[in-house]
Amino acid sequence: MKAGLYPKIAADGIRKNGRLYIPYFITCILMVALFYIMHMLGFSDLLQNFEGASTARDMLRLGTIIMAVFGTIFLFYTQSALVKGRLREFGLYSVLGMNRRNLGRIIFFETLISWLIAMTGGLIAGIGLSKLAELGFSRLIAVEVSYKFNMSVSSLVTTVIVYSVVFFLIFLNAVRRVRFASTINLIRADKAGEKPPKANWVVGILGFVILACGYYIAIKIKQPLSALVWFFIAVILTIVGTYLVLIAGSVLLCRILQKNKKYYYKTTHFVSVSSMAYRMKRNGASLASICILLTMILVMISSTSALYINREETLMNHYPRHINAFASKYGYEKDYLEIAGKLKRGIDERTKEYGAAAKNEMYFCNYCLSGYFENSCLDLDINPMDNFTTIDYDKVAQVYFFDVDTYNRLTGENESLSEGKVIAVVDGKLEVGDELKIGKETFDVVKRTDNSKAKLRNAVSTNVVSTIYVIVDDVDKVASLYKDYKDPTGSPMLSWYWIYDFDTDLDAEHQTELGNMLNKFMHDELTSKRFVNYCDSRENQRNDFIKTFGGLFFLGILLSIIFLVSCVLIIYYKQISEGFEDQSRFGIMQKVGMTKENIKKSINSQMLTVFLVPIAFACLHLAVVLPIIHKLLLLFGHNNMPLLLSCAGVCVLICGVFYAVIYKLTSNAYYKIVS
Repeated sequence: MKAGLYPKIAADGIRKNGRLYIPYFITCILMVALFYIMHMLGFSDLLQNFEGASTARDMLRLGTIIMAVFGTIFLFYTQSALVKGRLREFGLYSVLGMNRRNLGRIIFFETLISWLIAMTGGLIAGIGLSKLAELGFSRLIAVEVSYKFNMSVSSLVTTVIVYSVVFFLIFLNAVRRVRFASTINLIRADKAGEKPPKANWVVGILGFVILACGYYIAIKIKQPLSALVWFFIAVILTIVGTYLVLIAGSVLLCRILQKNKKYYYKTTHFVSVSSMAYRMKRNGASLASICILLTMILVMISSTSALYINREETLMNHYPRHINAFASKYGYEKDYLEIAGKLKRGIDERTKEYGAAAKNEMYFCNYCLSGYFENSCLDLDINPMDNFTTIDYDKVAQVYFFDVDTYNRLTGENESLSEGKVIAVVDGKLEVGDELKIGKETFDVVKRTDNSKAKLRNAVSTNVVSTIYVIVDDVDKVASLYKDYKDPTGSPMLSWYWIYDFDTDLDAEHQTELGNMLNKFMHDELTSKRFVNYCDSRENQRNDFIKTFGGLFFLGILLSIIFLVSCVLIIYYKQISEGFEDQSRFGIMQKVGMTKENIKKSINSQMLTVFLVPIAFACLHLAVVLPIIHKLLLLFGHNNMPLLLSCAGVCVLICGVFYAVIYKLTSNAYYKIVS
């Protein structure tokens, strides 16, 4: 055969199957363009010269890897749908004398043409849109905008290398499918009979059990630390359960509809339900994939948008005053009052020398212990990290010891305590009895109150585990009781904390400058004593918060675009393939009297039955998973559940509208094929 024959056949095959290849090319171009943009932003100079931008840069680099992996998986899925639609054509080539090597050459040139279109279109689109993406990203993370256009050669080369490897793997997979199929199977690929599936109750019940377990974990979690441990387990159970339920449940749904004579024996429903019943096992997997993608989109956009919108409140939770000084040390510190007084005097003197006055001060010292809380007892012998998979993290708690004078000063109360008597202020779901046992020591609880009323503040602005503030008459005496307690590594279990926060009348620039100066003072003062310490301004941290949450929001948007395109393509190829399968069935029905109006009604019946399932399940998943998402956001300091619910509601509304548009477009494509 002539060398130029294979490229000609490949190009002709792509042209004749334009309905399949055009969406594929658009997807490839979009994947390449977004990969280039994300790589360019993550590795460009945009984030090199801005303080606090390292987190945003790292997230974009991680997103580049995620996009490459997901893009590879999804392009494999899409290309498999293309090859399936071409198997009969390859079978005819075999009948005409082509061997598997000839077919492999045709596939090679088809892949090469696809690669050229994807690379050319993707890089042109990526380079052209990169400046727009850079300007949008710069606005989100509040950095100075540069209007100079730059093309990243390193990002261009990386994109070409990555997607060249991806298309080579796609080529090998296509050759494998054709090489190991007989000629007769290739010719009959689109005529293969399909047995009506049976409603598998075992698979369905197992799916419901697994899904219920995932839901139970998501709902049961009370603390952020537990959410961090169990989140991925809940996600995996939900994904597996969704696939099993939709695969088995969709078949069962068709059987139920067929047994309902008033519903089934109507022109509108008869053909659609019969067609669905024969392929619902395969349909169930597609519907589950669409459902999971929709859920991922809703979760990502809801959480990242809530974080970004609420960034100022989160900043205020972490840094309640303009200047925030902190020092800590493991173990008992007998000279803690002297050290605390020296630090405060040093900060006050330098603040005054700078020309500022400390106002609205919040100043205190405390000691902290962590353990496993149960039955009003904090067990210090259980190490959560040694029992990572079995421990109930909702019962992990931390205890802060405050003296009664500090408590009165912070809360405005006028309490007094004698030795052995304590006041318990609970922040969490723990229940403290009349006696509180901490390690081997027992204290009489004379008063209990909730932290929402006491409003104590400590070094941890948003606690990731339940917290008990234990108010005692003499902190030094109580802390000395625990100075010999060690964890399994031999380190002291007791920790000392010192906090000094205050406001000033300085502007943002001078607050940052004062914070840096005081931070240097604390570092010089405490480094030799092995203290962990810092002093920072709220304004200095604002930049880091904006860049971190802006980077997450931007990454969520880009990944959601990819997932949304993937979802659209799954729906499109699903409808196209089913349209060709149903073409002959509707042809027969038209011959026996079925009108085009009946066909439209039947198609609408089928589409509504199938399309409502994924979006309904996705909304259900989102509703169940929102509590655990809220717990995870607490790790960032976000504690605004109404805002998270509002963001989720807006995302569901937008996604629902977009989903309805896709439903309309794909139903039209399906109708054109079958009619």
